[in-house]
Amino acid sequence: MSGSRQVLHSFLNRLDGKVVIITGGASGIGAEAARLFTEHGAKVVIVDLQEELGLSVALSIGKDMVTYYHCDVTNEMEVENAVKFTVGKYGKLDVLLSNAGIMDQPGSVLDMNLEQFDRIMSVNVRGAAAFIKHAARAMVEKGTRGSIICMTSCAAEIGGSGAHAYTASKHGLLGLVRSACGDLGKYGIRVNGVAPYAVATRMNSSDEETARTVEEYFAAAGILKGVVLKVGHVAQAALFLASDDSAYVSGHNLVVDGGGASGIGAESARLFTDHGAKVVIVDIQEVLGQNVAVSIENAVKFTVEKHGKLGVLFSNAGVLDTPGSILDLNLKHFDRVMGVNVRGATAFIKHAARAMGPHGYTASKHALLGLIKSACGELGKHGIRVNGVAPFAVATAMTSRDEETAKQVEGYCEAVGILKGVVLKPNHVAKAALFLASDDSIYISGHNLVLDGGFSVVKPL
Repeated sequence: MSGSRQVLHSFLNRLDGKVVIITGGASGIGAEAARLFTEHGAKVVIVDLQEELGLSVALSIGKDMVTYYHCDVTNEMEVENAVKFTVGKYGKLDVLLSNAGIMDQPGSVLDMNLEQFDRIMSVNVRGAAAFIKHAARAMVEKGTRGSIICMTSCAAEIGGSGAHAYTASKHGLLGLVRSACGDLGKYGIRVNGVAPYAVATRMNSSDEETARTVEEYFAAAGILKGVVLKVGHVAQAALFLASDDSAYVSGHNLVVDGGGASGIGAESARLFTDHGAKVVIVDIQEVLGQNVAVSIENAVKFTVEKHGKLGVLFSNAGVLDTPGSILDLNLKHFDRVMGVNVRGATAFIKHAARAMGPHGYTASKHALLGLIKSACGELGKHGIRVNGVAPFAVATAMTSRDEETAKQVEGYCEAVGILKGVVLKPNHVAKAALFLASDDSIYISGHNLVLDGGFSVVKPL
């Protein structure tokens, strides 16, 4: 096979030879994922209580590619048997897409029905936990470096976007994703979440008319214009996490949602002194700041000479630019804002820390992420998506002057990393960028796609 054909084959068959379980696969996102995954070469077992729908989906795709298995995710024995059935039929399990979920009706927490709450937690969290447990056991037993994906929600990131029990369950599920990521990384098993914005499915839409109403409402409320979130978009995100294109992504929640001075300092000074502190106000507003507009280093020296020590730095100085289009961005204003808000804070941290390694790169990357999120909000109305890719340490010319240094960098990062059995390469980062550049991520904006194998969300004991 020629090089170009190999590339095309790998792109069109990203799950070639892989065996997948999809819970809640009889309808909605799960059914769409089953269709998409089989198009990319996977064998799929749909696990669902909806037998008629499940059999129908399997028949529509082809029973040589999809099998339906009746299972209640709240019953651990049935979950274990579903995994055993899959491994018995195909000899292994590569991917679990834990998608089964239910939702409560919005209402006041004052009137919360705790029986309904228990039911939602049992399906959305306990059911996912049971499947992660038994799927991971099967992967470990066979030595499979598998991928586990849980369907979380935007409600896992914020409150107020969903009903109380549903929101609590999705926060719990995201916690489970991150916790399992830390535990399973040593086996080379990745655990991630996909967090969609509101999408019309059988869960929230009883008919086509209701589905249109749901889509219209959330399209109007969303940041990214010109596209309506569909189940296919969510399935594409799950495909990326299921495939080897995301080989160093773990513990990540891939959000598919289309994006969204003097007073503080003076009040803080009053409050700090109320609690017994000695305060030095540093400001260029001489009338307000009592003429302490000196250099940063001298300001720290002045404080130490006056009070004998420096116990706390509250870096509060900041300026704001005028809102406007990034297309008309005034780079002089940009430099001024960065100079005060980032460089100024960096300088104060430097000299304050001396009074009490290189941090400029870290500060710049935090600032860049802020710019991404800001630009996402402004450019969404034009249908322009703005995202980031955040890799763990990778051997490049920036970090490694020769092959020997590159091997040392990779060896160290592999030793301290959470996800074992894979070394992050530039190609992994390029594949993440390709995903964000393509229409596979058409409803992802304002997101920072982290490629660190779970390093940033897991703190080993």
